[in-house]
Amino acid sequence: MPYVKIKFGEALYVTKADIPGMYSIGHCLTDDVGYCEGQRRIDWILDDRYDIGSSNRTFMEKFDGMVAVGDLFTEDPKEAALIVPILVMIDLLHQWDEVCKTNPEEVTIYYENEKFRIEAKEREQA
Repeated sequence: MPYVKIKFGEALYVTKADIPGMYSIGHCLTDDVGYCEGQRRIDWILDDRYDIGSSNRTFMEKFDGMVAVGDLFTEDPKEAALIVPILVMIDLLHQWDEVCKTNPEEVTIYYENEKFRIEAKEREQA
């Protein structure tokens, strides 16, 4: 099952993924969406005026009810893209905002059967 691991600290960063598309999803969340900013990206996705956009690290392209998320720092950004239904991406962004509020140590995001699932590793209490 495709996955990406994201570490939470002073900055968010991707530590591991098993396929290029999941790296793209991770970098979209860490470098472009950021802490609890998923709603802004949802607003963009739902705005019919835009079909393609890019940020610091990734791009999103909407077509036929789908959204492609690719990494701009790869040789072929479209080859490294993960394409998912728009509603699935919106659900991921909602989940992302909720998990960011808990400030976990790390999260692993899995993608299976056209659904994302986030598992959070809580911080150890000192």
